[in-house]
Amino acid sequence: MSLLPRKNSKASPRNTERRAAGGKRLKIAVLAGGPSNEREVSLKSAAQIIKALSKGRHSASLVEIPKKGEWPSWKTLKGFDVAFIAMHGKFGEDGRPQAFLELAGIPYTGSGVLASALGMDKVRTLEMAERNGICVPKQLVLDRALRGAKAYGKYESMIVHGIGIPCVVKPSRSGSSIGVAIVRERKALKKAIEGAFHEDDTVIVQQYIKGREITCGVMGNTGRTPVVPLPPVEIVAAGDFFDYRAKYIAAETREICPAPIGTKLTKEIQRLAVQAHEMLGCDGVTRSDFILVPDGKMYFLEINTIPGLTEASLLPKEAAVYGMEFGDFLEFQISLALEKHKK
Repeated sequence: MSLLPRKNSKASPRNTERRAAGGKRLKIAVLAGGPSNEREVSLKSAAQIIKALSKGRHSASLVEIPKKGEWPSWKTLKGFDVAFIAMHGKFGEDGRPQAFLELAGIPYTGSGVLASALGMDKVRTLEMAERNGICVPKQLVLDRALRGAKAYGKYESMIVHGIGIPCVVKPSRSGSSIGVAIVRERKALKKAIEGAFHEDDTVIVQQYIKGREITCGVMGNTGRTPVVPLPPVEIVAAGDFFDYRAKYIAAETREICPAPIGTKLTKEIQRLAVQAHEMLGCDGVTRSDFILVPDGKMYFLEINTIPGLTEASLLPKEAAVYGMEFGDFLEFQISLALEKHKK
């Protein structure tokens, strides 16, 4: 019997819990916080998760990772049945908490160690996507080890003539668009690169592609359960792009779900989101971001292996349109975690 709920099904929380735990009451540790620059978003996600899970039969407790990044002792996690990872960015999505939980023998939500590490690294993800026939923007990768006045002069020439201005500068391993800048003038290039290096040792300079921002979530464990796409969302930001302010602060940002792009393009973007999920061997839920240009071509930008679960987050909105209430959506992620651990 498939773990996946039917589209637009209105399964009750109790029924979903039975699928997740076989009728057993679960003790769930919600991991959040940590040293990442997405710490506050993580804590907000955790609060939403605990509130929703507390309405069911399970008990959920916050396990907050301090800013310095110290992991809890084995004793802290002893007795928990499942860890629900609500950590974003570095020290959350990059495979480190996943490795800790693997050693502890505790089932956890989301992707495993390797898929998490690959998904966090935009350079590796985009290289894999291109090799698998997914269209990606033209890019140049900069390494901190090669910094300096001479190196920058070489980079600037390569960027201007190879990538072009305007371009997009971003850290390879960061989230919530922190450190990302659209460079529209050559004189702004150095400042943007330095800002991105502040977030990571590797920086990507990409071709700027003007188009519509579309994102699409996916549910399922690669190779173990069906992998099903959610309805895509179109993001209409008031500024240049969907940056940190647009994601969490600006009231002017509009998120349209389902995206008004027609049936053909909807199916295509869902296919690509599933392909990205399976390409990296992801489990649980992911969300992939794309740029749709006027001729219908779609450029893959990145994958999020632990998408936000705050009241402002995109994935819960997609799940709601699919037909899953927030509590059921969380319970389903727990069922996928248990299935992954069982296998």
